[in-house]
Amino acid sequence: MKLAHLSDLHFAACSWNPLHLFSKRWLGNLNFLLGRRQLFEHARLEALPAFLKSLRVTTVLITGDLTTTSSPAEFAAVKQFTDALEKENLEVLAIPGNHDHYTRAAYKNRLFYNYFPDQWGPLPFSLKVDGVSAKKLENGWWIVGIDTALATSWVHSTGYFDPKIEAALSRLLSHIPAGDRVLLSNHFPFFQHDSPRKRLVRGEALEALVSCHPQIKIYCHGHTHRQCKANLQASHLPLILDTGSTTHRENGGWYLIDLSDTSASFYTWNKHAWNPA
Repeated sequence: MKLAHLSDLHFAACSWNPLHLFSKRWLGNLNFLLGRRQLFEHARLEALPAFLKSLRVTTVLITGDLTTTSSPAEFAAVKQFTDALEKENLEVLAIPGNHDHYTRAAYKNRLFYNYFPDQWGPLPFSLKVDGVSAKKLENGWWIVGIDTALATSWVHSTGYFDPKIEAALSRLLSHIPAGDRVLLSNHFPFFQHDSPRKRLVRGEALEALVSCHPQIKIYCHGHTHRQCKANLQASHLPLILDTGSTTHRENGGWYLIDLSDTSASFYTWNKHAWNPA
């Protein structure tokens, strides 16, 4: 079974509603126009659905920051892309990033879940309510998602591994047979390598939980915009995959994950096509 791991698409649709003057959305729009707009290229996504189908991918996992300021117009643009994936019979599973809970209203109303399912399978866990959900795949594999994103101040982009989410994740993992394997997905890395205003608060608690569950074989995340693959099994941690930003002009890409041998290959855009890096 093959999965595609995408992240940090950052679809943008600027809005200058006077009612939002000097709000965080205005700041996000200004930041996009003055800097981020030159960093991202979304046209390359048009070739992706058919290409993924040709590779026999069955599931597409998107680990957050699908939007820029969590506006309805941006979510509508995202849905056009994910609808194109689904037309190729690709299942789409998505978790929110900090940009998808960008404003307090979007976070309070959980706007993200108006567009993407919050419960992935029959286990009684909801991303919207519990912060976790899971889906059983083939050959004893499960994919588990965590929602650790939240609305923050203008200068912060932190996540929070809430103790309630920690408890829910522990309960969820207890429902998965010991011999099965887990791909765990979250927007944020659990390592504390970035500045405090960009970290996952209580990331060390998530790392400790992961290290105590050897059935977690892969950890997929985004947020950093830095592509990375690190096999940390010798340290009692899983294979860690960070796609960076799939739509980044210079180094954007995504991972093709083959669960049959727990391998991952990075694909990037060059010569007007997606090719292995």
